[in-house]
Amino acid sequence: MASNVSREKLLFYAAAGGLGGLAAWGASEPFLGIRSVYGRDLVLGALVGLFIGAFLASIEALSVGQWRQAARGMQFGAIFGAVGGAAGLLVGEFAFDLLGGFNGRILGWAVLGLVVGLGVGWATRSGARSRNGAIGGLVGGATGGFFYQALTATFPQAFGRAIAIILIGALIGFFIGLVSELLKRGWLMVVRSQSRNAREGREYPLVKNVTIIGRAEESDIGLFGDQAVLAHHATIRHEGKNFFVTPTSGGQVLVNRQPVSGRCVLKSGDRVEIGGTLFLFRDRAQAAQA
Repeated sequence: MASNVSREKLLFYAAAGGLGGLAAWGASEPFLGIRSVYGRDLVLGALVGLFIGAFLASIEALSVGQWRQAARGMQFGAIFGAVGGAAGLLVGEFAFDLLGGFNGRILGWAVLGLVVGLGVGWATRSGARSRNGAIGGLVGGATGGFFYQALTATFPQAFGRAIAIILIGALIGFFIGLVSELLKRGWLMVVRSQSRNAREGREYPLVKNVTIIGRAEESDIGLFGDQAVLAHHATIRHEGKNFFVTPTSGGQVLVNRQPVSGRCVLKSGDRVEIGGTLFLFRDRAQAAQA
């Protein structure tokens, strides 16, 4: 796997998706006695999509105590997931009759994964993350659909379904994380920090046109607990092929130990210091040309 892919992030997303799948299985199992096949699929798909989407869209914000962002992510993820899950399994049931077991299940869970991934990206209001989430969710859902059919055909229904739904969640999370890592253009990696949430080695992909860095909870890169950081301390803009860092009024930013007074173009390998946090900037395109 490429060296600029964060294995920790892949594990993080896979675990979050798997936990969402576990919660979804527990919530849906009492409803699976519904006699109507389509009614059962509607409930199962909605609950699976709801829980997996809610977990994946909120887990990053929850991990650093950004409660309002986590609540927004949970809301978007749940809504997109429930709608996509219900639609996906209904599509899958129709396809099951027309195309056969494996093809139908793969198609249905792929639709669920695609819409869940859109919800995960939409929660951050980032077009790039929506795209990455949709691609990753589609691949993860399709792969999970293959295993769902195999597991439920091999093991007793309840046991096989539990394993399959957990695996589907983990695969959707894993592939959303993988696509995001493979397609990221620029990112900041924490070298050291006095912030309680920006631990060493953590990476922040710069996927928005404007990324806000600060102590405020709504910041895209939150540096909480560091009194040297303003609520909105600096911005990083992605324009064309370049990334520019700009301090806000009263904020101090150092690039390679030199203070920045206006817009400063970043080059891969630059060291960006904000308050008590030192970042290493990476640009995939510049690194490839070096």
